Amino acid sequence: MIDLLETEFTHGDAPSDLVASEIALEAGVSEVDAAAMIAASWIQAETFTNRAFRPVTAGKVIIKVNREDGYRWPRYPYPADLDVEVYLNGIWLSHSETYLAEAGLVELVPWTLYRLTQVGTVTPPAPTANVVQAVRNLALYQLVHMPQRREFKSQSAGDTSLTRENLQGLFWASGAGILLANEVRQ
Repeated sequence: MIDLLETEFTHGDAPSDLVASEIALEAGVSEVDAAAMIAASWIQAETFTNRAFRPVTAGKVIIKVNREDGYRWPRYPYPADLDVEVYLNGIWLSHSETYLAEAGLVELVPWTLYRLTQVGTVTPPAPTANVVQAVRNLALYQLVHMPQRREFKSQSAGDTSLTRENLQGLFWASGAGILLANEVRQ
């Protein structure tokens, strides 16, 4: 069981398969709004599938578990190598743990605070046509159904974190869920 988990990732540019001006024309919005929604849709697709479609230039995870367990790196494709450090006496010390890059698994010892840092940039393969179409559907659906474009608005306050469960309705309504079905990783 995980007691503490903090992640920090830096991403490169999103794939340039979608043209903001085409999305803007179809949705009836500005090109700036379309570009912003396309970028947001790539992030949503990554969250939904647990897969990176943008290069990951830097990644760091701080984790502490309360039982011996394997921890899977948050996004596929997994880095080829990880720097593993433990927190001891107020400093981070290099440590050796078993990391299986093919599965993205690292073995963790209980009650130890770890810092896992990816080595190098992880560049995913080019997205397939169904992924690009799903991101296009997401962007268009959200631009067409923006709150300011609806006749009756509703607002609610609450948690704004993205999880697969929170995004489920959006993916069903836009048709992106079925397009990404074979891309989802556990």
